[in-house]
Amino acid sequence: MERPTNEAFQLAAQTAQLVPIQGRLTVWAGEVEVERRPDLLTRRHTAEQTLQTLQRHGPAWQAARAELLAVLTEAREATA
Repeated sequence: MERPTNEAFQLAAQTAQLVPIQGRLTVWAGEVEVERRPDLLTRRHTAEQTLQTLQRHGPAWQAARAELLAVLTEAREATA
């Protein structure tokens, strides 16, 4: 978590723009939302476990990938 934050601050300093910091805060807020909500946390863990155990690019793997993206999107939208 520290490395992406440091990279965002370095990029912001190099470009003189706050966009990298705003992006990092969006990601961080989404992670906090997932951890705060048991429903999202369970869905994320299930999807991640599926992604790690199934054949890549199979139908179930693709469904788990879509579910993980849906969880992250829902979390980020909840913090917007």
